[in-house]
Amino acid sequence: MSVSLRVVALLLVAAACQPRENPSGPSPGPSVGLPSAGAASGSRLPGAEPGPSRVHTLQAAELTRQVAVFQDADGIQHDVAVRRAAARGLARLRSPGEVGKMLAALSDDDAEVVAWAASGLGEVCAVARDATVSALVARGLGLHVRDASETTLRPLAAIARAIGRCGAEASEKVLLDWVARRGPSAADALYALGGMAQERGHLREETCVVLLDLAAGSATAKPWALALQPLGRASHLPLSVAERAREVATARLVDGGAERVHAVRVLGRTDEKAVPALLAELIAVGKATPSERAEAAYALARLAGAGQQALREAVTKLMPETHDPLKALQLVGADFGPLLAALQALTDRDGARSVLDRYAKLEVAPEAPASVVRRTSQLRCAAARLLAESDFEYPLLTHCDRTVPKGEEGGGSYGARAMVAAIGFEGSRLVGPRRRAWQHYAEGTDVLARAAAIQWIGEHPELTEAERPLALALESKTPSVIAAAAEVIAKHPDRLRGVAVVERRRKQRPKASTAGTIGPQVGKALISLLEGLDASADIEATLHVIEAAGAIALDGARESLGRLCRTAHPLLRQQAERALSSILGGDQKAMCKAPDAGLPLPEEFSRVIAVPTRLVFESDVGDLFLDLEPAFAPVAVTRLVELVKSGFYNGMVVHRVVPGFVTQLGSPTADGFGGAPGRAPLACETSPLGFRAGSVGMALAGRDTGSSQFFVTHADCPHLDGQYAWLGQSSGPWAALVEGDRIVTARVLP
Repeated sequence: MSVSLRVVALLLVAAACQPRENPSGPSPGPSVGLPSAGAASGSRLPGAEPGPSRVHTLQAAELTRQVAVFQDADGIQHDVAVRRAAARGLARLRSPGEVGKMLAALSDDDAEVVAWAASGLGEVCAVARDATVSALVARGLGLHVRDASETTLRPLAAIARAIGRCGAEASEKVLLDWVARRGPSAADALYALGGMAQERGHLREETCVVLLDLAAGSATAKPWALALQPLGRASHLPLSVAERAREVATARLVDGGAERVHAVRVLGRTDEKAVPALLAELIAVGKATPSERAEAAYALARLAGAGQQALREAVTKLMPETHDPLKALQLVGADFGPLLAALQALTDRDGARSVLDRYAKLEVAPEAPASVVRRTSQLRCAAARLLAESDFEYPLLTHCDRTVPKGEEGGGSYGARAMVAAIGFEGSRLVGPRRRAWQHYAEGTDVLARAAAIQWIGEHPELTEAERPLALALESKTPSVIAAAAEVIAKHPDRLRGVAVVERRRKQRPKASTAGTIGPQVGKALISLLEGLDASADIEATLHVIEAAGAIALDGARESLGRLCRTAHPLLRQQAERALSSILGGDQKAMCKAPDAGLPLPEEFSRVIAVPTRLVFESDVGDLFLDLEPAFAPVAVTRLVELVKSGFYNGMVVHRVVPGFVTQLGSPTADGFGGAPGRAPLACETSPLGFRAGSVGMALAGRDTGSSQFFVTHADCPHLDGQYAWLGQSSGPWAALVEGDRIVTARVLP
């Protein structure tokens, strides 16, 4: 270790040992001093567990979130597997109190240990932001002369990302210097700068200038399109560089490769003179990739009037011929996503009325397969919804969904959601026939439409005394509907009879019971939900229920909230603490302490898969493959494989597709909520690996909430790096799926 790095390291350890105002874990034990690279390879300490046993202990502690198990001695063991397990566990625990241990691991001579340590430091550097970045920079400079290509976990990539995540005063300048030198860390530094741009919304003008110079190329250097990536993630560019950014990004569209998508994103952040290039990209079927074309649609939507005119022209040129059975089959492919994105990006109803009318009247042959009918219905309903605006009785809207017989108006999910959007359209009042139509969907059978209708309660104050639909929603046993109702109660308790009076009384009588004043059905439903929680309960919905109980000071929920106050899951515990404090009222505050045992150890831990595994999902768009790598998320990979073997995904509905971004499935209720029945949520197995086109990740609804839902990316998604468990890579037409498509069957391949 260099002298400068050692000094910074010791300063950081000292800072980490100071008392913290809001500690998130046990105080660190006595420091054993920071080892040099040579010391990290020395003998095991006397009395330490044997390597394999200690690795198992550390892995279990990582999954149960028990910080106290990790000791300073783990970082100086001879067995590299122990050092790796310790660094990985500390990175995933993200405890500010363990900065010293992570910094010690940063000096290790093993590339994987360094990568894990840097990843963890990037998440907890707020305790000593500048000092952490200084240590990361010093370690990164030492690695510049090394070849780290033999390891999958690349320390330079993890260090660069951590520098960006810390967001210190020097971070942007350091990363820009790495980029400008075009060394082995340049690409990693670009992705890190992109993360900073997204977090802050902008980059410094001088940074933009350097990036544009690199993207443009020179007499001695080829153009580098990846240099546009950070600019495409900023919410806006400085006016002084907008014109040049447009010129450079337009020039890079002539290049091939995955980096073209960054040029498209940058064009959307310039000016209306970029519209012709974006329009050409959007309609370039077979030339531009579907992801690039979808990004062009989003970019045009940012460019106001001229962008809307281009979108009208694009959807006119891309109009499908659905009446011809053979030509209609072309909808079942990856090019459908950009078309839907363009249609949904249209907001100028008056200027596009003619073409929207044609889309809303698209017809399919009687013998058309269900996959074609689904896609046609999405196009019809997207167009009809824009044409209708607030007219929920608009004929083209009521008949837009062809996934059901014509006589069943609004019976399909696409049509039902379009109807709900029109019913609650901005400026409308839910009274008379409109209110009756709203109630039909708020108490209806379509899960997604019902959740959307419930949410209108918060936007329409004329919906007073909404106890009945809210209570029925809470009793529905459907997570998304329950969550929608609980969220409305939490944010708008005034929608419940008598709550305003109760709130006034609470200021005088802090412990006053309120369950009897809000309508017994709502209070009873909330209490029943809290009492009936089990290990596999949907955490996202539960968090909303807890918040609702606190918002209305539901005294009858005290016992259940007290139990949740002692739960091992930090999200539930923190929400229960807030809710109990609201019920206590006044200056009283509940204090919830984490149990010593930590999170329950997942059952998959006893039988984790150790070798790469291939899965195939048969669907209407063809065979879809996942090549899972258990080295970085063994428990999550094991769960997915076991669920496939059990038939869990057979018949599963794809519930989320964002063209150009992601495809997601695994929700048993097809609404984006819930997980595998009977299986507890998993602790996050995040890693420093990057999410690029085709990456597979574990979907979350908050930290440590993974279960059965996973996603597949369509393009580079560096903003996901380090935030989700990376599970492997995909192949096959994942981007061709749409919401509502089904997985016929899934199986494990030999």
